Amino acid sequence: MRPTNFVRPLYLLGIVTAVLAVDGRAFACSGPGAMEAILHAERLGWILWGVTVLVAVGSAFVPRLRAAGFRKQWPLLLLLVLHPGWWMSARSGDCGRTLQAGSVLVAALTPLVAGVLLWRSGRAARAAREA
Repeated sequence: MRPTNFVRPLYLLGIVTAVLAVDGRAFACSGPGAMEAILHAERLGWILWGVTVLVAVGSAFVPRLRAAGFRKQWPLLLLLVLHPGWWMSARSGDCGRTLQAGSVLVAALTPLVAGVLLWRSGRAARAAREA
């Protein structure tokens, strides 16, 4: 049985949820160096969120994507909103390991999603020219 177009994003959502739902107590963090690790995780989260914002906003203004309309770019907005760099705390007991993993995952997905949107808009533009 082949997955439909609706089911494919659910696979990705399941993977992201599993990464972010790891219990922080399994990676308990205390002692010397804990505060530096927490601050490093928070800084990395903010930096990766900023990179995600730059990639998402920059790709939203690519002429071919702008021609497709801003409504077609909702996956980029979703990645910005779900990015743990701006909403997740590193002080939950795991020294920010969950924050770092989630931030790296979402920051890596953003150029991939932008590329897929660019590819799909190119296909739509070619189909419109041929018709």
